[in-house]
Amino acid sequence: MDNQIYDDTIIERNIATAFGLKLNISDVIARDVSTGYTSTATVFKTSPNNIFVFIRSQGTMLLADVQKMLRGMNIDAESFVAPHGDDDYFKRIGVQKFKDMFPGKHIMSDDDTRYYQTLAPYSPALIRVARIKGDIRSFHFESKIWRKVRDYSFSKISLDK
Repeated sequence: MDNQIYDDTIIERNIATAFGLKLNISDVIARDVSTGYTSTATVFKTSPNNIFVFIRSQGTMLLADVQKMLRGMNIDAESFVAPHGDDDYFKRIGVQKFKDMFPGKHIMSDDDTRYYQTLAPYSPALIRVARIKGDIRSFHFESKIWRKVRDYSFSKISLDK
């Protein structure tokens, strides 16, 4: 039990350092879920209507890797929290990579850089969850498939005016 409280404190500190957010973990839904050969995820609640996924990796990860991990885990993202509170992080990296690839081409819309935004380095990753589709899954190394870790359903309801 003490190790779990210690792990929660470490996650809160890592989030404060990497993302500039102060989150208080109220409940951990799934701890140390394997999402790849060198990465693990923790799914946790901060309030009754906010669920986050924190993904750590020993290697480098891209936004595209994180998106693929979330699909495998059976989770839909509401938003990807940008490092250090930089809201333009993914867009800026996408524009930079687009211009590196096509130096003379002008960017007409965000659709032009959408793919290149997924090439942004994103380790560690913090994701605000929109929906968990009935269960949370973990990557199994030997069989190379995703297996159910825990039954859990969640759907965030937003009231738009």
